[in-house]
Amino acid sequence: MSKEQELKATQRRERRIDDALKETFPASDTPSFVGAGAPTGDKENFDQPQTAAEMAGKVIDQNTDPSASTDEQASRKRRLLKGPKEFREIRRDRPRAKR
Repeated sequence: MSKEQELKATQRRERRIDDALKETFPASDTPSFVGAGAPTGDKENFDQPQTAAEMAGKVIDQNTDPSASTDEQASRKRRLLKGPKEFREIRRDRPRAKR
């Protein structure tokens, strides 16, 4: 291999390395779950805490079946939010149901 071919091969390798580094840069950015890059503005007020049930209810509403009646949609949402009976009985954050 001539010196010119070696130089071109080295340049190709360096270019591939540079391209790979550009795809992963910057590796030192803070992960999104730490709060960096959190959306701001008037989409939602992130200062007010929401319960898991409220957040789940919003997602259920977004993914609801439009062909179902409003009563059926409400029933499905209630069932999803309450969870299976077996799990409701062992939850610690709810008072035990009277039998």
